[in-house]
Amino acid sequence: MSIIKRAFLYVARKRGKTILLFAILLIMATFVLTGLSIWKASEAAQLNLRQSLGGKFDIYVDWENSPYVVKEIIKDNEFDEETGKTSNSFLIYSTVQLTPEEIAAINSVPGVKYSSARYDVLARFDNLSLFPGTVSVAENLQHRTKVFGVCGTETDELFTTGTLTLTEGRHITSEDQSVAIISGDLAEKNELHIGDYITTHIYNPEDDDFTGEEMQVQIIGLFTPNVTEQLGETVTTFDKIQNRIFMDLQTSIKINNDEINYGFSAVNVTIDDPQNMKQVVSAVKNLPVIDWNAFTIEIDNEVYEKAAAPLTTLNELVVTLLVVIIVVSAIILALILTLWTKTRIHEIGVFLSVGIWKSAVIGQYLTEVLLIAVFAFGLSYFTSDAVAGQIGNHLLEQSVQVEQEDNSSSTPSAVDVGADTLIQKPLPTENGIQVSVEPDSLALFYLIGFAIIIVAVSISSITVMRLKPREILSKMS
Repeated sequence: MSIIKRAFLYVARKRGKTILLFAILLIMATFVLTGLSIWKASEAAQLNLRQSLGGKFDIYVDWENSPYVVKEIIKDNEFDEETGKTSNSFLIYSTVQLTPEEIAAINSVPGVKYSSARYDVLARFDNLSLFPGTVSVAENLQHRTKVFGVCGTETDELFTTGTLTLTEGRHITSEDQSVAIISGDLAEKNELHIGDYITTHIYNPEDDDFTGEEMQVQIIGLFTPNVTEQLGETVTTFDKIQNRIFMDLQTSIKINNDEINYGFSAVNVTIDDPQNMKQVVSAVKNLPVIDWNAFTIEIDNEVYEKAAAPLTTLNELVVTLLVVIIVVSAIILALILTLWTKTRIHEIGVFLSVGIWKSAVIGQYLTEVLLIAVFAFGLSYFTSDAVAGQIGNHLLEQSVQVEQEDNSSSTPSAVDVGADTLIQKPLPTENGIQVSVEPDSLALFYLIGFAIIIVAVSISSITVMRLKPREILSKMS
């Protein structure tokens, strides 16, 4: 009679033991499969979080150590009538700056999502009717608003964070000249459309104002702000987000009549996966087109690390529980099978006396357990799916509470971009994690479960299988 047939007949005959072993294996399988599902859901949630938040680092002029930083005295021994004190006015700038070509090289590094850099000008637009702020400003600033000179607006932080949305026209690119993007509200207020021109003047250092040559810039796009100032918030006219104007870099430099700057003193780089921060930063530092004597890098991974902390804690907790469950399950199963094996000494003695090898006897016991396990593990797919989501989110809530207690004073609630305070979007952890038992998790558990059974059966068989047939017969008598 084959091993499989003997195993099937024993399982069918010993219904009480079969039901009990089925229940034990089902409980064990439910716990292990639930842990596997939560672990995989946690891994997926971390991946989604990394992709949604990304990682950031800043490249900026090293003002302290760069040999290219120049400090010029503009006004020497200037007397302040209000304070009665004498002071000097300085102009500090770097002769080496980041160019659009260098930013393009940064964007070509694998892992870099996009880079955002700006050149700010407080330009004057006499023919534009601006939205008034809540704070009064000097007369010479009443018709001024902020102009952001960029390589491209599509990668500007205000657009990538969702603060602004391009609703009409197209984005500014590095090839554009004398173009602008303004808010749809400002365009409507001034009856402007795509293709129209807005007029400003080049800065005149003699008047300390924008009274120089007239410049016309064509509108190629309109944006809509998704974040506006809160009621009662103090904001100047030139800081209102509806008054912001984006232009190409060269045009903004020309408006400012700037003979010193030709590029950017800082660039904010966003990467795809914060886990790859070190590799990406290292690759950027190896770019030969950038003179690293002039620049330094500062990594900003704080938002991701704080957002991912609960998921990381959950992941560690689940892995620990999985190991404990697997070990305990193997021990309990081994103890039960050992007790049952000792009750089958007579059967073992008969098998050995008729010439059946010990390995065949062990194979039968293993087959018996595996026959029951196949059905118990299959049913655990449904029992695990019913409880995995609730247990996973309960564990996540505990992890979130622990992290909030540890970081209650420093958890970020807002992100500052320019003069605007942007309320941070709800993190994925706030809505829990989506836990479900996937077929690949079940397949992995079958491998783990069968391994546990093989170990348990091997351990339970050691004591009896070391005995010789004569010793077994003496124990029977």
